[in-house]
Amino acid sequence: MRCSELLDHLRLNLFLFFLLFSFSYGETVIKLKRYIETEKSDLNLSQIADIKTENKRFLEFLSGINVVKNLKPGKKITLTKEDIKNILKKNYVDPNSVKIIGDRITLKRKEVIISRQTLEEKVKEYLNKKYKNIHIQSIDLNLKPFKSSSEYTIKIKERSKTSSRLYLTAFIIWKDKKKKINISVKYRQMVNAPVPKKDLLRGQIIKEEDIEIKKVPAQRGVITNKEVLLGAVVRTTLKKGKPVKPSMIIPDYPVKRRSYVKVIYDRNGIKIEITGIALENGITGQIIKVKNQSTGKILPCKVIGKDTVLYVGGL
Repeated sequence: MRCSELLDHLRLNLFLFFLLFSFSYGETVIKLKRYIETEKSDLNLSQIADIKTENKRFLEFLSGINVVKNLKPGKKITLTKEDIKNILKKNYVDPNSVKIIGDRITLKRKEVIISRQTLEEKVKEYLNKKYKNIHIQSIDLNLKPFKSSSEYTIKIKERSKTSSRLYLTAFIIWKDKKKKINISVKYRQMVNAPVPKKDLLRGQIIKEEDIEIKKVPAQRGVITNKEVLLGAVVRTTLKKGKPVKPSMIIPDYPVKRRSYVKVIYDRNGIKIEITGIALENGITGQIIKVKNQSTGKILPCKVIGKDTVLYVGGL
């Protein structure tokens, strides 16, 4: 049995089911719309009419009935009430059991116009999918709007990339034709960074609830680790939503340069604690250099708390 025959058989079974159990439901009403302008080539009954029935499964069945196939761009057709009845018959629905309101409906498929905006939207879709952390500033391309009498596809290929520009080629393909367009995109690299939720004034201590993570333009010196901000004192007013640079705050380092720290060695069940001198400021999680007070040896250590570091070097 072919696929089309199987589908017809399934529809027939569904119809018989609805016929047997429809007595427990109210009447079914199909109200035709007067006019529809669409971008689609294929339309189902639910797209050209309002359907009302208490039988939800019957509603799904009716909604999915195809009424128009391969409507060409710019073409207009009219479906009468008789046309709808014939379509229902072909789908094993008795038109006399359904109330149809409206004498006819006119359908028009919009002309397919490929414009600069069409191509820009495709470029944005392509770049947003490929690059998660960029902000598009401008798209430069040369395209005069033109009509396509058939379905088309747009394929985009990246040619090259610099720190501020992307160079692409778009191929517009329809029927046996192909149009090639070169595109230049200006962009900015974005990074996730902690920014103030509100203006923070000089002298304020920055708390967890004062900041949030947002995408901001990548700039030299912008603080991207929120641990640097937490507990820091505001040196110059911080504006809501604006990235913060080190010169704007006085960090509250848990480990300060030239301070004595507890150095923990914890390997293979052996735990040793010694005293060291921090050679640089450090925030929690940061690797800094610490001088062993006894031997003078420089040790790489990770800041894990107030005046406390964990040795992370070799054995």
